[in-house]
Amino acid sequence: MIVLLDSSALLAPFEMGIDFVRGIFELTGGNVKLLLPFETIVELRRLSASRHKVAGMARLALETVKDIRVLPPTGMDCDDSLVFLAKTYKAAVATADSVLRRRLRALGIPVFYPAGEGRIMEAGFGEVMRII
Repeated sequence: MIVLLDSSALLAPFEMGIDFVRGIFELTGGNVKLLLPFETIVELRRLSASRHKVAGMARLALETVKDIRVLPPTGMDCDDSLVFLAKTYKAAVATADSVLRRRLRALGIPVFYPAGEGRIMEAGFGEVMRII
């Protein structure tokens, strides 16, 4: 299974205490390949250069994904690129963005998302929904 990582999923360990990468590996039994849209990296770099408190978290997120394959640019904004790439690669998306999650689910794209209390939920994998 291929899972695309949204910037919100990569910031989640620092903002919400939810480790998406570890949770996805646990939910899938390690049967997963993580990919990063180029636009996710661009968004994290933009955030890391800001003066907001998220800048430090974005720098940490960039460090944690340095060994994950980055996909070529699509020329789209971050959310549109995730939708396009999920369709292209028949991939799931990991995101903490509820608006993006609803958009992905409406298109039939599987999603990993936070379920509160440090847990991750999956939706769109057949009729099965699990929480870890």
